[in-house]
Formats: sequence, C-alpha cells, structure tokens
Amino acid sequence: MARPINKFLNKKWKVLILPILLLLPPTLVVMGQQTADDNSGITEVEEPTTVSSTSPQPPPATLKDRPIRLPNSSFPLEYNLHIITNIHEGGLYFKGNVTIDIEIRETTDEIVLHAKHLSNFIITATDLDSGDMLRDLTFSVDDRRHFLIIHGQEYYQIFEVGKKYSLEILYDGTMNEDHLGLYWLAYRDAGNQVIYQAATQFEPTSARLAVPCYDEPAFKANFTIRITHGNTYTAISNMPMKEVIHHNDSDLLTTIFHPTPPISTYLVAFVVSNFGYISKRQGHVTQRVFTPTTSKNKGEHQLEFAIRTVAAIEEYLGVDYSLDKLDHVALNKNYGAAMENWGLITYRENFLLYSENDLRHRFRDTITIVHEIVHQWFGNLVSPEWWSYAWLNEGFATYFSHVIIDMLHPEFKPLEYFIMDTAYRAYSYHKYSTRWRSMTHYVEEEKDIVDIFDLIGYQKAACVIKMFHHAFGQKTFMRGIQQYLLKYQYSVANEMDLFGCLQKALEQEHAEEKSEKSWIPLVSEIMLSWTHSKQVPIIKVIRNYENNTITLVQHQRPPFAENLWIPLNFASSSDHDFQNTAADYFMPPVEKQTVNASDLGIHLEPSDWLIVNKQQTGFYHVLYDDENLRRIAHALQENHLDIHEFNRADIFYCLQPLIDHNEVENINVIFELLSYLSHEEELLVWNFVQATVELFERHLDNTASHEHYKQFVRHLVRPIYLKYFPSILEARLAISEKTGSEHTSRQNLLKMACHVDLSECLDYARQLAFDYIFQQIEFVSSKEDYYVVTGDVLCYGLKYLTDEEFHNVVEVLLATNRDTMFFDDIIIALRCTQNPVHIRLYLDMIIGPNATEFITNPNDSALNVKRLSRANGRSRSILRQYIANNFRTLMEYPYFTEIFNIMAEYVPTTHSHQFRTFHELISREMKLLATKVEYNSPLIEPNSQDVGKQIKMTETFLDKFEPDIYDWLTKHQRPVYAASLAPQRNSSPNRFGPILRLAGNLYRKLFKTTN
Repeated sequence: MARPINKFLNKKWKVLILPILLLLPPTLVVMGQQTADDNSGITEVEEPTTVSSTSPQPPPATLKDRPIRLPNSSFPLEYNLHIITNIHEGGLYFKGNVTIDIEIRETTDEIVLHAKHLSNFIITATDLDSGDMLRDLTFSVDDRRHFLIIHGQEYYQIFEVGKKYSLEILYDGTMNEDHLGLYWLAYRDAGNQVIYQAATQFEPTSARLAVPCYDEPAFKANFTIRITHGNTYTAISNMPMKEVIHHNDSDLLTTIFHPTPPISTYLVAFVVSNFGYISKRQGHVTQRVFTPTTSKNKGEHQLEFAIRTVAAIEEYLGVDYSLDKLDHVALNKNYGAAMENWGLITYRENFLLYSENDLRHRFRDTITIVHEIVHQWFGNLVSPEWWSYAWLNEGFATYFSHVIIDMLHPEFKPLEYFIMDTAYRAYSYHKYSTRWRSMTHYVEEEKDIVDIFDLIGYQKAACVIKMFHHAFGQKTFMRGIQQYLLKYQYSVANEMDLFGCLQKALEQEHAEEKSEKSWIPLVSEIMLSWTHSKQVPIIKVIRNYENNTITLVQHQRPPFAENLWIPLNFASSSDHDFQNTAADYFMPPVEKQTVNASDLGIHLEPSDWLIVNKQQTGFYHVLYDDENLRRIAHALQENHLDIHEFNRADIFYCLQPLIDHNEVENINVIFELLSYLSHEEELLVWNFVQATVELFERHLDNTASHEHYKQFVRHLVRPIYLKYFPSILEARLAISEKTGSEHTSRQNLLKMACHVDLSECLDYARQLAFDYIFQQIEFVSSKEDYYVVTGDVLCYGLKYLTDEEFHNVVEVLLATNRDTMFFDDIIIALRCTQNPVHIRLYLDMIIGPNATEFITNPNDSALNVKRLSRANGRSRSILRQYIANNFRTLMEYPYFTEIFNIMAEYVPTTHSHQFRTFHELISREMKLLATKVEYNSPLIEPNSQDVGKQIKMTETFLDKFEPDIYDWLTKHQRPVYAASLAPQRNSSPNRFGPILRLAGNLYRKLFKTTN
C-alpha cells in the first residue's frame, strides 16, 4: 500500500512548493479549492482562509450557453510544466506547476483552458510586455465542458488583442488506474515486491487530466517539462534529458528535458519508472527500449527493427525524422496496443516484447511498431486541425505500416494481409457497427471524439488512401505527400491541405510529362466525394459486345444513394498487365455512363474478357455481366495465372454481396467460376472463396442438391487441403505457427473443408477434439485464436458421433466443473452434432429436464439454443417439435419466450399457419401463468417481420436457383473416390473406436475415484 500522502506532503513537497508560494504577493494570487470534474454546470471557486478577499460571485458571462470547443481568442505559445510525484513510494497524488505564455488574438473578457479532475488552483497572470501582474483576477470552473475560465472580478474586456501574458497555475491531481491522463501501474519484482510506475495517455482528450492546457490538437505549442521524482527512478519524456538536479534535503531529484517543437497536447508524454533500457544510435537518432527489471526480453530485436524502420520511412517519404531520439516503453497497462507520443511510444508490453518463436505475435507486433513509428510523421510532425480529420493520422499509419513492412519483411506478405484483414473489415463495416459515418465527420463531445477512432478512421481511410496512392500514380502521390509533410511540419492540417498538395504534385507531373488527364484540376472534388461518403461503392460493368462499349453503373443499396468519382483501371485478354495500377479513367459522380473502350485508353477486343480494379487497389466492389463472368471463368480454367491472384480473390469477394442479396442472374456462371479452383494454390484466393462455399452449403441443406454440392466442393478443396494439411502433425502446426494472412487462410481452409465433410479434415478435427476432451491436450497456442480455432475444431470434431462417443462426451461433461472454460468448450461444440437423436438429447441438456446438471445460469439456456439454431440447420425442425412436445414444462422457465422467439426466426413459410395456431395456444397458456412466471422478454407477434426472417433469404434463393443448381451439379458430377467420401452421419472411422473406449474407461475410473 502507498504511504499516507499527508506524511509525504509535510516532509517533502513543502520544501519544493512553499518557497514558490511565499514569493507570490497575496493580492496577486487567485487561490481556490474548487475541483474540475465531471459534474455539470459552472461553479465559482471557494476562497481559502489564508487569503482575505471577497468571495467572487459567478460572473454572468460564464452562465451563457457557451460552445464546447475552446474559443480562438487566446493561443498558447509555450508551456513550462513541472510535475512532482512520489510514485516510487506508491504515492498516487501529484502536484503540478504549469506556466503558459499566451497570445491574445481577439480582445476578450476571459482566458479559457481545459482542466479535469484537478484541484486547489493557484493562478497568477503577468503581462509579458510590462512585467506587471494582473491584480483583478478570479476564475470559474465549467465542469460540463472541463473549462478553467480566468476572468476579472467584474467581467470586462481585460485581455487586449496583441498582448501576451504568462499564466502560472499551481494545482493538485490524482493518478488514476484507467490508463488515461497521468495514471499509475505496477508490477512485482524478483522479490515479489510491488513496484509502481507512472505513465501518461493524453490522446485524445486526457491531457486536461494532468495539466491545465489548451487540450485541442490545433493549439500547438512548445513544452519544456521537468519531473521531480524519487532518486531511484528515472523520468523520460518526449525530448532528451537536458539536466538532472539533485535535492540534497530529500530523496528526490528533478529531471529537466529539452523543449519540444510545437506539439499538440495529446502527444505530450512522460513515464516515471525504475525500468532499464538498451539503446543504439544510428544517424542522427538515438533509439531506446525500456523494459521492467524483471523482463527477460530486453527488446534487442525490437530495437534493431525500429532502427531499420525509421531509416526505411525516412527514405520512403523523403522527410527525416524530426527529433534526436525515439523511445519505446513496454508497460503492463496501456490504452490500446500502443500510443504514438512524439519521441516516446508507449506499448502494452505484449505488443512490444514478442517472442521470436511466436510468429503470429511477431507479425502482429511488427505491424504495431511500424504503425506507431509512421505516426511520428502523420499525426506528430503534421497534426490534424481537429478530430474530424483523425483519419489523416490513423489512415496513413495503417496503410503505410503495411507498405513499409513489405519493404523490410516481404516474407510476411503484408499486402495480402492488408486485403484479408484491413480491407475486409472496411468492406464489412456494417457487420461490426450500425453507426455509419463518413471519414471526415464532425465531432465535439468527448465520447464522440473517442468513437471516431474506429474502423472508418483506420481501415476504411487506409483503403481510400491506398486507392489514390495507386490511382494518381505511386511516384506522383508520394511527391504530394512529401510536399504535405514539409509544408505543414510542426503545424496542423485539414483534408483540403492534403488535397491541395496532391493536386500540385499532379500538376507538376502533368507539366513535366505533358500527360493528358482532364481530371487533375478536380482532385479536391474527387477526394471529397470519398471522405464525405458513408458507403462502399458497387460498380456494375455491362459490356456491349457488338459495338465494344462499356456501361458503368454505380449500383446503390439502401439506405445510400451517393455517387462518387471512381478511379478505374482495366486489364483484358489482349492486355493483362496487372502491374500498372494507375487510373485509366475516372467515372464522374453519375449513376450511369456508357463509354467506348477506345476512349478508356485500353486495348479491348470484343472477344476479350475484362477485369476492372487491378490488384484490388480501388475501394469498391465490381460486378460483371454474365457473359464477361463466363469469359473470366473460361480464362481461369485455361490458365488462371493470367489473372493476378489479388483479382482472382476479388472476383469471389465481389460475388458475395450478389449472393447475399439474391441478385445473381445466372447461377451456372458461379459454378463455372468455382470449377477452376481444383488448380488454385494461392491461399488468399481460397480465403475469399470460403464465404461463398459455406453460404451455398447452408442454402442447399436438406435439398436434393446438397450431397451433390458437397461432393463437388470436396473435389475442389481436397488438393489444396492436402497441400497445407498433409498430416495430423503438420496440420497442428498449420493453425498455430504461421504469420498473418497465411494463418487466417489456413484456418478458413480448414473450416471450408470440414464444412463439406472432406474426410481428411473431419479425421483431423476428430483427433484434436478427442485429444482435448479425453486427454485435455491443448491444440491452440495463442489466446487470440482460442475461441475461433477451438470452437471450429471441436464443432467439426463432434459433428458425426456414434452413440457411444456421444455418451462418453456427456460423461466428461458430468464430471467437469461447470464454471470452467473446458466445460463451456464442450457444451458449445455439441451443438454441431448431426444425429437427430443426439440433437434431442442435447436439447434435454440445455433446456430440458436435465438442464440443471449442465447449465448453471438459466440465461445460458437461451444462448445455447441460439447457437444451436444458427450453426446447425438440422436442429431447427427438431427444435420446433421439441418445443411443441414440451411447451408446458418449458413455460415454467423465464427464458421460454426467448427460445420460442429464436425458434420463430427459423419457421419456414410453409409452416406459417401451424405457427400461428401454436402461437395462439402459447399466448393463452402464458396468460394463465402470468402470476407465476416473469418472462425475460415479450413473446414475438405472429405477424412480426422477424418470424422466419433467418430463412427467408434461403427460401428465395432455393425458389430461384435450386433446380438450376441440381441440373448443373448432376450434369458435371465427378466420379466419387473413396478418400473424398464423408463419414455417414451415425458412424465414424473405426480407428477412433478403441481410443474412445479406452478414454471412456479411464474417465469412468477417474470419476469413481474422485467422487
């Protein structure tokens, strides 16, 4: 525990603080006990007993409905900040003294700063021209806006335009454990003693928790920082240390740092700790890695990589790193993975000190390190004018981190990973959030500012930046970026500033190369259409093969009806150069346009296939007419390497929205595209095939086409599966010891192969599942992959069980502590069983008479029913029958309405009449139980749109396509080979029988012993 703070104040802080206070004339000092915190309203300060003056009244001007943003009437020029802490002894209070030189830009009656959760302000103001102190000052605190407002006793225009003042503010603060502002953290040393440290996290609006300041990014100023701390600790900050002052009368010392360049408050940082460090200097930059004394990994590899990264970025951007040093600090608590403070990057420890043997973490942490170093230019050297432009920080750092890693570690395949992770999440934004917004989005409130650091600000912005990097020409784009960084260095910028620099670079290229690009004067308009759009564009490409024209349609899906400037490039049979990714043509923001192929500057014969959006560089989906798709399919079957692997993946990815919305016109062409896949060896392509394969399988379940379809896909997937999963041992390694895109792709390949019952995949999943359940052998090394990989493998491993196997698994459950993750893994995995008898037994376990033996929290019963219905199409009709047979017993539980409503979402249209009749019965019975049971949710209405909503898309799909699919599959049915046969639903490979019997016997003996 920390020593009492009063004892520390009496012995040490008075030595440092009281001499300062005694030098200040009482008539010139504004003192108060008011705390700036989260309560609403404006509060006057309370006058302390040590000052004899009239208590100030709340000035009328402060009661107005003022904006939440700072006024522009004053501007900081320089901060001198002094923080005093005894964190080395566990003291969580700190004292601060900040002097801010300010300039008055508009005559005003007040100076407004930010302050939050700070108290005991003592404020003086000095006219810098005359040296006179202002004698008629007081202050108020606006808790709603976190404002500290300095004004006259009588409100009047006291601060004149053009004048410069020095504000000195003494205050108290408390470190928090929420890793915001100035916060504390701790670890245990080798002697098991708790060691405390202090660190800062100011982005986006938490500098005000540590120091009164202008806490908005546009208010850049120089900071000179000094930290008084225990002499067994070191302090580091944004800048190199200037000097250390030892205090002979205490165990404290003061570390003083060189002044920063102009810096936004959210980038100011300091850390006080007993960490050790390693360092290396290359060129003009010294880099250091700080780690706890107990850490075995001192960061040697990370330091070397950081040095290479800075050099690579300097070369790539043509702009030198602007400071003399760059520190990397490993903390066991941090706000997110890392924070890019200028010259002092803080990391959550496991995102910096990765193990060289853990390739997954090494790749993830490499991305993190490069991302934060890129920020030293994008965000630090040039900061956003306001948080509406946060994407200028995060979008560039996200995109360029992949580009730089591709230069340093191409074996990581970071550009593939960008497509699979960053772009995928950007395209799928609606799956993660219902809050659609544009990249440039105005915010004011703190919560809204925090929310702007989302998939739009990171992933979508990165995709849009990538698109224009290629569309404008990579060399020209980087020239514009260099001009942007140099023109606005040590300052702030908005999106128009960036667009202006890019346009200037394009104009320079036009003048040098005399290129004809009519869209160059429209760069700002083009880019604004993207930064202010909420949608992901869909471009339909419809060819007229007789006159060789192309009709381009910006396809709209509700709720959006926006048209953008779309950069397009083309490849064809006659010209399949996929390396030149500059825009051939900009489609204007119109819904529909028809152009001649010759006008696009491309070579396109009427007999050619056509590909749009080379290498997936543009952030939009492309949909083709059926004839063009068929030509692409034939080209893939003849020689799929003629088409770039990124575009092969993109073809299948772009089909997913069509299939999801039942907008496919001719289903046969989809199967023609799929047919070439038996020759496809690129995991990236298979990664994007997976969703289509699984969607078709779900739609076709319980149809005449189902087994034909699974046999068709097994033929396609077996070669690639055996290439990457040749044996059980290598299969284990395949899902745990790969990096980035390859890890994800192998994982998805496994899911796809098992989904269509490829026997080799099911054998593998069964082996891992039985090892885990009956011998508790773990098969996932990474916690990050635990839920995904464990859930998938156990699901497929328990998909086809004999009665004996099923009952053995249940015995393990009965002997397992229900509060363990092991128990949850098994109970959740059993939802995948395909045996109807086992499904009924499973329902008994989760909602039936045996539920109390397996479910500790009744609310979990409905959750398990939801998991069962979503994952197992075979279970839905069984669930309906189970509820019909047992509804009177089930109605005694509060969760009954939840499971009834879940069941209702999967009611087929053909059963709607029976459902209404059953619903009426349930409603009557519920009225009789109204005084006995309080249900968790209201019963679904019989005419609700949610009734049957989960299978309406399937019904529409089957009505439209199932006959054609059946015809195509039977016509193209391939011979059935023994290795491709899936196990029968009520059987399993014989070689597992002895294993299960042995394991069952061992567990039965164990149960008898332990009980």
